[in-house]
Amino acid sequence: MGTLPGRGHVRRDARFKPLLGRSAALTWARRLLSVLTLVAIDLASLILGVMAAFAGKLLLRGDPVDFGAIWIEERRVLPIASVVLVLAFARAQLYHSRERRGHAARIIGATALATVIVAAFVIAAGNDFTTYYVFYASFICVSVIAVALRASHASLTALMLELLKVERRALLVGTPALTTDIAASLHRSASTRGVPYRVVDQQELLGATAAGASGLNPAVRQLIDRRDVDEIIIAGSMGADAPVLALLDACRARNIAVRLAPTATELLSHTLRAVPAPGLPLFDLKAPVLSGGAFLVKRLFDIVVGSLILIVVSPILAVAAIAIKIDDRSSVLFRSRRVGVDETPFDCFKLRTMTEDAQARQAELESHNEADGAIFKIREDPRVTRVGGFLRRFSIDELPQLVNVLRGEMSLVGPRPLPERDYELLDEVHKKRYLVLPGMTGQWQVSGRSEVGFDELVRLDFSYIESWSVWLDIEILLKTIPTVLFKRGAW
Repeated sequence: MGTLPGRGHVRRDARFKPLLGRSAALTWARRLLSVLTLVAIDLASLILGVMAAFAGKLLLRGDPVDFGAIWIEERRVLPIASVVLVLAFARAQLYHSRERRGHAARIIGATALATVIVAAFVIAAGNDFTTYYVFYASFICVSVIAVALRASHASLTALMLELLKVERRALLVGTPALTTDIAASLHRSASTRGVPYRVVDQQELLGATAAGASGLNPAVRQLIDRRDVDEIIIAGSMGADAPVLALLDACRARNIAVRLAPTATELLSHTLRAVPAPGLPLFDLKAPVLSGGAFLVKRLFDIVVGSLILIVVSPILAVAAIAIKIDDRSSVLFRSRRVGVDETPFDCFKLRTMTEDAQARQAELESHNEADGAIFKIREDPRVTRVGGFLRRFSIDELPQLVNVLRGEMSLVGPRPLPERDYELLDEVHKKRYLVLPGMTGQWQVSGRSEVGFDELVRLDFSYIESWSVWLDIEILLKTIPTVLFKRGAW
């Protein structure tokens, strides 16, 4: 029999390595604490929301509010309602990491699902109701309280993380052209998307080995071995298999996350579907379009919600129109020729914010353009009027585009339509963003607006098309409100 290895040479199954280190144990403990805290918040929202619904009914009838009696009635259904709500929230990924949880739209959707399930269970159990007030009132109250409590929790934890200087140390791997753009994007979003990233280094994936062959870059391996990074982000195409597999193996052993930041071209597939082929797996790639049922749902959403928004903002439009007329007594409405779906031109309606000769003066201002790519923007554009500057700051000049939405030329959410001047400067890949209806707002609007580079803008557009859903549209619309009110990235 062979001798047993010494204690220092004991080998463990590699599958268990991520569970053994102290850093991994701390990570698991933090995640468990985070989930338990969120569950407690959601159950508190349920209890308070249902109690508020019962109290509201008593107030509407003019009866005194007896919270003791309400609690006796509420606790009969509380066990099943608690289980259903937590499961519905878990299904909606509301207990995932901070970056993947979603916001108000996802909370409201999960609460709606839980309400329907609980209502079906209670009715099936033989309970008779003369009115279903308690169900829809509870849905509204629980949704509002859950959104408010979760938003407060997110703000407090973000503040704590900021005070404690918590950050992710990221190593960007890829060509310099790609890693530079990604580093700028991570820096720009540091204060708005959870735990901020700090880019510790940017390196090529490949490097020359001692034998002269290409392998994993020694500088990358050294950073991994020293555990100087928490996460590795591969920029664009991963290239050869061997160095990528070596990178994954080294990171797995040290519990370091590896993520891929795709290029705009790599986001062009809307769905992946396996197709039979001899010898290797193949996948169908489809262009980024919304068709069939998805298009009909999105169009119906645009008509209903767009009409409601237009009614609400009509007084604002009226006041803005009067202000424009008083300011320089020129035309109120401006028709901007834009390129829409299938590259079809249309007149995009805006409130006029520039002088009447703005179009004629653009040629002389081209040399002052401060935006990259095909976009033309100047921070202190001399053509903007006094009233126009205010309207542009709060995007009030964009509100007439609700008419374009109702006419079917635009959508509430989607890639922003570019003027014909900007469109002519696009390459063929970037023009693929015109396979769907352009939108009044989109991922670009809620991700930095004018501060976002053009290549990142296109990548955000493709990402939106790839993952579209009604809930995503609702989430972007809700995010647009604080973005506009606090003038993030507007110039």
